[in-house]
Amino acid sequence: MTSLKFSTAVHVMLLLAHEGADAPGRAAASSHLAGSIGANAVVVRRVLASLAAAGLVATKTGANGGAWLTKKPAKIHISDIYTAVEEPPGPGFRSKGNSACPVGRAAPGVICGLIGEMRKASLAVLARQTLAGVLKKLEAAAK
Repeated sequence: MTSLKFSTAVHVMLLLAHEGADAPGRAAASSHLAGSIGANAVVVRRVLASLAAAGLVATKTGANGGAWLTKKPAKIHISDIYTAVEEPPGPGFRSKGNSACPVGRAAPGVICGLIGEMRKASLAVLARQTLAGVLKKLEAAAK
């Protein structure tokens, strides 16, 4: 279960990696990032704030400001990006069913277990992918 924040964050990180934005002097402006994504710069700045709080990027405000990667792309896992911008999932169902019904009593716990397994499996897939690996796929697809 992902939101637009995750795809926006991955796009931002790919663009920073592609352009070698790895130091303050090579920072990319949020307006530049937003232009690539086709999003408002405010949306990008919110995503950057979450990525910065997770230690994946650093930012500087002002005329010469922007964002840059704080780690090498090979050291950034896509699961790191996901957990930086996505809220932990809510239950996704009614937490209490009808206690007089055997299905109503048991369904919430069973469904919660399914959602937990799904999230764990998704994070495992994302943990196997690095920003560098996804960047290689992007650059090959862009040719």
